[in-house]
Amino acid sequence: MHEYIAVSKNSKEILNSAHLLQSVEVNALISGDQGVGKKSLAQYILPEAQVYKAKNLQNDIVDNIINLKNCSIIIDKIENITNIDLIINWIKDNHIRVIATTLKNDLNTKLTELFSITIELPSLKDREEDVKALTSKFSKEASKTLDIEQTVPSKLMINLSNNAHSLRKSIYFSYLFETIGEDEILMFMENYMYSNMQGEESYKDFLYLLEVPILKAASKKYKSQVQMAKHLGLNRITLRKKLDIHKGFLND
Repeated sequence: MHEYIAVSKNSKEILNSAHLLQSVEVNALISGDQGVGKKSLAQYILPEAQVYKAKNLQNDIVDNIINLKNCSIIIDKIENITNIDLIINWIKDNHIRVIATTLKNDLNTKLTELFSITIELPSLKDREEDVKALTSKFSKEASKTLDIEQTVPSKLMINLSNNAHSLRKSIYFSYLFETIGEDEILMFMENYMYSNMQGEESYKDFLYLLEVPILKAASKKYKSQVQMAKHLGLNRITLRKKLDIHKGFLND
């Protein structure tokens, strides 16, 4: 059975719908942003079903190299279908049950009408308990994969900008960070700057790479702007200006 993390209240409600879909032979659409668990939920509903990328499935049907009848499949990113009538007719003619995923809220009307149920998955920012469970899962996974002793949760860096995708990457990076020092950090920054350096204001362009992490670390450690200014050696006016300049990064 494929795992779907459901600890938050809204996730438990979604899981109840998934349980229903395991026993009811209807087509269902799962929508949501990248990394919210659409494919995992689809595979939880249909654990034995083949997963097809929408575009590849369409090409296989056009080339007449796929032979399926009276079965269930998962179509990933169904919004990438371009020949909609072809897909709909193929599904109906061959009695195919479909669980599909999509990133789009404004899916083509013909495709939308194919589904009896639509489940919308919220982002991880709205699923605090799920984030904790996923963090624990990815931490154990990273510890085992990298053969590093499991670290305490407070040392883990949490990035939810791309939901589970960025969370998993940030957890792995947290473990790798435990093994590197200043020399490696400087090397990474040097290589990044070398690869992206262009124009005549590169110093100004890259300054945020130094200032943003300093400001983020100080805001976590010292809580108030008075204490931040004191420990960073800045006057409060300068600090406020820098916080305003980098607010797009600091609010992530």
